[in-house]
Amino acid sequence: MDTSMVEQLRRRWPEDWTKLHVYFCPDPVEIAPLVDAYRSVLDGVDFLSPQPDEWLHATVMVVDGVPAREVSERQRADLEHHLRQAVSEIPAFTLTCGPATAGRSSIALDLVPDRDFLRLVDRVKVAAGAVFGREAVRYSNGRPHITLGYARGDGDSGIIQTALRNATDLRVTLTVDEVRLVDVLVDTERVQFRWRELAVLPLKS
Repeated sequence: MDTSMVEQLRRRWPEDWTKLHVYFCPDPVEIAPLVDAYRSVLDGVDFLSPQPDEWLHATVMVVDGVPAREVSERQRADLEHHLRQAVSEIPAFTLTCGPATAGRSSIALDLVPDRDFLRLVDRVKVAAGAVFGREAVRYSNGRPHITLGYARGDGDSGIIQTALRNATDLRVTLTVDEVRLVDVLVDTERVQFRWRELAVLPLKS
C-alpha cells in the first residue's frame, strides 16, 4: 500500500476548501458486526488511518470546482430540491456489504450488487448537474464501496489482505433508504473525511 490517494487528494482538493457531496451512510446497527470483525486488523496496521465508525460512507456524488463556501443559498436550495426530487423516485434497496479488500491505498468493503447503487449515482449526478453543470459532477469513485481505512505510509498489502481474509467470512445486508447532502472536510494529516450534514434525502419507500 502507498499514499497515492493522499497525493491525489492534495492535487484536486485545495487545503482551505470543503466540498458538497452526497453520501450513503450505513445504518450503524447493520454494519457494526462486520466493522467489529475487521477492527483488530485495522488497529494493528501502523501505516493505516482507520476511518472512525461515525464517518463511514459510500460516495454517491462530489461537486468539484467550487468550494462549499462559495455556493449561494439559492444554489444550495436548488440543489437540495433537485436531489430530493430525483432520489424520491428511486425505490429503497438493499446491498450486501463485504468482504474487505486491501487496495493500493485503502481498505474497502465491497457493496454488491451495484446496479441499483449506480442507478442512484446517475440520478444524483443529473440532479446536481442541473445546478452546477455536468463538468462539476464528473468525478467517479469507482465500484460502490465503503472505505474502512486509508494508507498514511507504505506497507505490504498482501499481508493485510491475508489478515482480512482470515478475520471473518461475515457479510451483512445494508438498507439504502436515504442519502445525505453533506459539506465535507478532508484531513490529509489524519487521512480522514468528516462532514456537516445539510439535508437527509429519503428514497421512495
